[in-house]
Amino acid sequence: MKRIPRIFFALFFSVLLSTCMLYASAKVYVPATDVDLTKILPPPPAQDSVRTKNEIAEILDFQESRTDKMVKYAQADQEISVFRFSDIMGDKFTRENLPFTEEFFHNVTANASIISGPAKDFWKRPRPSVYDPRVKPCVKVPPNAAYPSGHSTAGNLMAIILANMVPEKSAEIYGRGWDFAVNRIIGGVHYRSDSEAGRMAATVIAAFMFKNPDFLADYERAKAEIRRALGYEDKSAGN
Repeated sequence: MKRIPRIFFALFFSVLLSTCMLYASAKVYVPATDVDLTKILPPPPAQDSVRTKNEIAEILDFQESRTDKMVKYAQADQEISVFRFSDIMGDKFTRENLPFTEEFFHNVTANASIISGPAKDFWKRPRPSVYDPRVKPCVKVPPNAAYPSGHSTAGNLMAIILANMVPEKSAEIYGRGWDFAVNRIIGGVHYRSDSEAGRMAATVIAAFMFKNPDFLADYERAKAEIRRALGYEDKSAGN
């Protein structure tokens, strides 16, 4: 296994500090101490394993076959925002129409980052391009560790919550949530097992959030705002 440059760890702690500052004002629904992903997720595949070699091969295949459209999609999905689901939800699904929804999902994704961060630091899996110089990412390479994928966690968590709010579009929403994960593989910054772990993490975090009274109160308020803006207010009874 290749040695990971010391600067990798220096940059990781710099990003961790910046993330903590960015999310300092966000509401925490589930404390990181309540969800230890290192005891829930399987460890990442060893870097010299057959699975990692196959995952690198998949990234290199995408690198050869990705179109300009795929690159632009992956680059756009670098933004972790519920409004990336507007291609599914429609043109009324905007920040301007949904101010509380924006705040709510910011809190949700910030909370997810607080939970996944310690797991990244625990496993310290190097990004594909750090491990294998043949990998040429088409998106910005985060300086923190790869496993589990934060984008996959956030994308799938937003999808779980949004699909419960608008079950009429649940299949499309879940598919769009997984796009966040796949786009990180296409972009060359995650192995598939990182993305799969992110989806598992999202499921666990969602289960904890849906047991929290503060989350449920904000969830209902955001749900009402979304359904009203999208014209579903008369169909929400019993959902």
